[in-house]
This record gives sequence, structure tokens and C-alpha cells, in this order.
Amino acid sequence: MRKTSLFAKRLQDLRGLMAQRDLEAYIIPSQDEHQGEFVPERAKRIQWVSGFTGSSGTLLVTSSQALLWTDGRYHLQAQEELDRDLFTLMRMGLSGVPEPQEWLLQNLPPGKKVGIDPRLFSADEARRLKRELSDGGVELVSLEDNLVDLLWQDRPPAPSELIWPLASQYCGSSVEEKLAMVRGEMARKRVQGLVVSRLDEIAWVLNLRGKDVPYSPVFLSYLIILQQDAFLFTDGGRLTREARDAIEPVLEIRPYGDFEPHLRKLAKAGLRFWVDPQGANQRILELLEEGPRPLESLSPIARAKAVKSPAERRGMRDCHIRDALAWVRFMRWIKEEVPRGGITEKIAAERLDTLREGLPGYIAPSFETIVAYGPNGAIVHYRPSHERAIELRPHGLVLVDSGGHFLDGTTDATRTIALGPVTDDQREKYTRVLKGHIALSTTPFPKGTSGRQLDSLARRPLWEVGMDYMHGTGHGVGCFLNVHEGPQSISPKDKGVPLEPGMFLTNEPGYYEEGSLGIRIENVMEVIELPMEHGTHGPFLGFRPVTMIPLERSLISVELLREEEISWINSYHRTIRDLLSPNLEGEDLAWLQEATMPIE
Repeated sequence: MRKTSLFAKRLQDLRGLMAQRDLEAYIIPSQDEHQGEFVPERAKRIQWVSGFTGSSGTLLVTSSQALLWTDGRYHLQAQEELDRDLFTLMRMGLSGVPEPQEWLLQNLPPGKKVGIDPRLFSADEARRLKRELSDGGVELVSLEDNLVDLLWQDRPPAPSELIWPLASQYCGSSVEEKLAMVRGEMARKRVQGLVVSRLDEIAWVLNLRGKDVPYSPVFLSYLIILQQDAFLFTDGGRLTREARDAIEPVLEIRPYGDFEPHLRKLAKAGLRFWVDPQGANQRILELLEEGPRPLESLSPIARAKAVKSPAERRGMRDCHIRDALAWVRFMRWIKEEVPRGGITEKIAAERLDTLREGLPGYIAPSFETIVAYGPNGAIVHYRPSHERAIELRPHGLVLVDSGGHFLDGTTDATRTIALGPVTDDQREKYTRVLKGHIALSTTPFPKGTSGRQLDSLARRPLWEVGMDYMHGTGHGVGCFLNVHEGPQSISPKDKGVPLEPGMFLTNEPGYYEEGSLGIRIENVMEVIELPMEHGTHGPFLGFRPVTMIPLERSLISVELLREEEISWINSYHRTIRDLLSPNLEGEDLAWLQEATMPIE
């Protein structure tokens, strides 16, 4: 069947199911039941209906139209993949492009119904959507079945990879200790149960890992924690013997499909539950309507997971040192090979991934490596492919953003690399980004400070000349878990979560010129307590970089730097040289020594 007729048939069948349910529209998000950043193949419903393979989007199907919303990362890709006779591309972020709910209110008369699968929307998202549509007289309907799943006959099977325990040397706290912590928080909040649906929270509290989701070492599951009991809903046959031995003393293992009826039963029995409305899907809240009103608040696991144990802190520092070895070998390689020709963005990305694979404790990439050359660097989440990757030339800048999962931690770093002679304009822009990076790295702040209060430190050197970047400055990083971890962040959109010692966040200011270049410098930093001379106003905190990758010396404009900034760069490079040199030799060692020479 030709591509056009294939997707036309799927739309026709979907509209048939909509008509049976008296729906004028049906919304298909890119999320799955667990509201994670990445989803397994069987959850890629937008791709099945439309052919669009991007990881983020919203597909709205009406009785006569089909519209796909996606952000700037995927505008070009969606334009190439969608059949324009069947689908309309709604380019999010562009002036005049309405949100899906705005479009519905503009195009649907009052009294019409819009359907969703409540399992694919967080409780907060579903309520906001329901409220906004009802203001225009449009009804949002939660469906029992997913309409796409009813049609998807060759849907990929559920993941079958093993679920295994993480060794105690990497965790720091036992499952029993973590459950006791959670139950203590539950008692303080006067709730009898906690529903956990975020996969990284389940993996963390049970000290288990899996491979069900790309770029995230988690497994499909739900967890219910009561004061005396706990229930893990997953495919128990995939648990290794060691995993079973570790968790069976503290919980009961049940099939994944038993979660909803079991939760409804507990709610009907009068138990009051704690749920995170940003992480729990709307179906969970609907099930709890049959019992006492739940407590809706950030999960206690999210906060505990964000503050790493001493063992996790050691692991995060150690894995970043090992990761830096791959980066040094890569940076030497790219500078030597590009002038010889034949190196594309995709080839370079694969080279860095391959170099990382040889490192002790390495498991998998923490996200798809970005190698963005020249104007592609201005596309913040550009992904090279063999079809679209351009060849690197011995001039201009290339932005490289890459990370890995190790048994003892997770890494995420970005470096902007000069592939040839640089201009004064490139040096000024790079140096202003670097000045912001240093300002955030070196500023002490009182305990209780949030990332929102610190965000402008990284922007000020750019603001001084009328420049800025349109993304947050930093995100939390998990320990052999999600590379993007909350609740902490450094961003104007941060919810005011106080930073605490043991948290790890990125520091990644940037500058982007559409059609020209992209610059970003990203380190992972550890929040630490600082010794203060007077200390009359309580504890003060600061950051310590754990990323140990050289900066691009040829792009640093020394005349724009203050003495203390020069001192920070030289000290940082000296630390890198001391930590990495014992594990490098030959040309790699020589390259490192030159790359970390003092600037004056």
C-alpha cells in the first residue's frame, strides 16, 4: 500500500471510531502513560497515524482535518514526513500559530465533544484542557479505550528486556531505607497510600534498572506504597532472580494490567492517596474519585532522588572523569580528521558514542548525541541523520552535546569546537557565553535559594550587549537515571525549588544566530556547602563542576575577561589535566596538555 493511501486509511478508520462515540475531535499526544521524556516503540501513536517520527508533538484529528503541532526542532522533519494532502503542520513557536485548545475553540461550535485517552495526559494537563474547552462550550471526554490502539493491529509488543538490581555500592541506601523514608513522609501528610507512576521514581526507590525506554534505564511499571504493604505492577517474568530476591521481602509483585482495578479497590476501601498531579496521569485521578479526596503534591520520591547520597555523589564525580576521556579523544580526532575530508555530523556523533562505549561501567547514551555544524548549531535540539547530515569543514564552529549512562552516574556535556581559524565576532560571542557560565559556577548563595533566582547570572554578559538565549540555563541530572531530572532547575520557569547540597544540575548558557552559528557551554555541577568566613546568615551554598572537558581556548577573548575569570579558567583546566593525564597517553595526552595550557 502506498504511503498516502496507508495513512488515509488509518485516518478514515480513526474517524469511524470517533463518529461511533459522537466525537468531533480526538487528541493524540506524544506521551505515554508515565509522562516521561522518552517512550517505547508501542507508544509512538502519532507515528503510526501520521508517519511523523519526531519525539515531541500533538496530533489533533477532527471529522475533516488532521493537524500536527510540533516545536522548532522538528519543523523541517515534519514537513518532509507528513503527507500534506492529509495533514496540516502547525509550527509551534511561530507567530500566529494557536495552541491546540485555541484552535479547537476557534473551529468547533459549542456542544461538540473532544476525546482523549486520560492515561496519556497528566492530571494537571487534562484539567487545564477541560477548563479551557468548557469555557467555550466544548466538552472534553475521557475515553475508556485508546482509539489508536484499537486499530493498531501490528503494534509492537511490550518490552521484554530483563529488570535487574543496581548494586548497593552505587545506591547508598537500601530499598527498606527508602520505603521507610517515603512512609515517614506519608505519615506526616496523613495519607495512607502513595501512587508512583513516574518510571525513574520507581527505579530509584526500588534500586532496579531496565531497558524499556530509549535513553532511560527504567522499566514499565506502577508502584503503590501503603504504610504496611507495597505493590509493584510490572511483568514479573522479566525480573532477574537477583531482582526478585532484593524486592520480594518488601513488596508484592503483580501484573502490569492489575494496577487500575487494584487502585480502584483501595480507593473504594477508603484509603486516602498522595499523587503528583504533574506526573500522575488523569486516569489515576479518575480512579481515586471513588475514594477520599487525594493529596496532590510533588512526590516525596522526587525530592529525595534529587539529593544524591554520598555513594551517588562519588559515582557522579567518577563517571564524569571517565566520560571526559572519551571527549578528549574525540576532540583530538575531530580536529585532525576534518581537514582530511569525509567527516559528516552523523559520523562525528557516532565516533563519540563509540569512544564512550569502551569506558568502564558504561551502559548506554543518555540522549541522542548532537553534532551541529555551522548554522545547524542554531537549532537547539538538532539531530543529525545520515540523510541530512552535512560534512564538517576546516572552518567555522561545531556544537557537540552528548552524554552517557554509567553504572555509577549519568553525564551531559556540551562543547563548542572551532574547526579552523576563528573570527573576532565568534570569539566575542563565545567569551560572553563563557563569562555567564563562570558567573553561575562561582556565585555563592544562601541556603533556600532557587534556580530561578540564579538564572540571570548566566545571562548578564549577553544581556549587556542585547543578546540572550531562549532556553533554561540548567536542569537536574539523575544518577544512572533520567538525564533531565526535576524538581530542581535553573530557569525563569523554575517553580522555586530550593537548591540543596547533593543536587546535580547543568550550567548551559548559549547564544544562537539563525542561519549562522550556535554556541553553548555545558557542565554538570554539584551543589555543595561553602565554608564562609563569617557565616552570620546561615549556611551558604555554591557549585562545583564535575564535567572535566577542556574549553575551546582559541575562542576565548582574554581582553573581555576579568582577572578572576582568567584564574577560574586556568584552575579548571589544571584540575582537568591532573585528573585525566594518568589515564591518557601518546597523542591524546599531548593534545590534552596543549588544550589546558594557561591563558594570560
